[in-house]
Amino acid sequence: MARAPWEGDFPDVFVNCKWKSPDAKIICLADHGLYDAAKGQRDMDAALGLLDDIVLEKTVSKLRGLERQYGVKPKLIAPAAQVSESNNALAIGYANWLGHELGWPVDENIFQMKDFSKDKLNGWVRIAHRSTFYGEIDKKTPYVIVDDVITLGGTLADLRSFILGKGGRVIGMSTIASRDGNDVRIRLDTDTQAKLEKSYGSDLAKFCHELLGFDHRGFTDPEADRVLSCSGYVDLRKKIVRGRNEGDASRSKKQAAR
Repeated sequence: MARAPWEGDFPDVFVNCKWKSPDAKIICLADHGLYDAAKGQRDMDAALGLLDDIVLEKTVSKLRGLERQYGVKPKLIAPAAQVSESNNALAIGYANWLGHELGWPVDENIFQMKDFSKDKLNGWVRIAHRSTFYGEIDKKTPYVIVDDVITLGGTLADLRSFILGKGGRVIGMSTIASRDGNDVRIRLDTDTQAKLEKSYGSDLAKFCHELLGFDHRGFTDPEADRVLSCSGYVDLRKKIVRGRNEGDASRSKKQAAR
């Protein structure tokens, strides 16, 4: 399924905290005492306890603003895998924590296919390997997508595209953490798109379709910044192919271990 272009008014991803910090006084996701159990042992009690400490009232308030804006209680959805395929309780835990706090329903009928983990792999692996999903969506109720961490935003963008492709609607996103703890602009900014088109010329859409399956308008803003860091098409192709190969190797290693 093609990555959907962004609406110009799509809101930033609402974020609660930094993922990690050398300053012990700052509350961060990866440094929390319950993180390992929630992330690696699918301990839902640990995930909910962690969220009690980390989720900010201002984030909850921003999400309530979406309900007021659209006049409906959205459904929360997380890019979570089946229990047998993942040990991470944070994303679905965040959805359920917010559902209880906001009185919003949680959709647990969509699942992410987890053929390998991208957590410890570089950003080019994330760009080269898109996330895929399966399940039935609600076409009547808008969705708010939530996850544990936003890096380049590809997983969030791919879940949004899956929902839109099935006839649904996405009105917002939120994560527990980001690199710097600030909200993240995920939609491709018009200035960033203009820089891409100026740097790469008229062949960029075709190039991206051939290597990634979607044109450049589907990039997240952080992904586009990564693409702009390349010196040109040769460098960009090399990094995408390398990322694809690293991801394929990780997938093969996981399959061999089964």
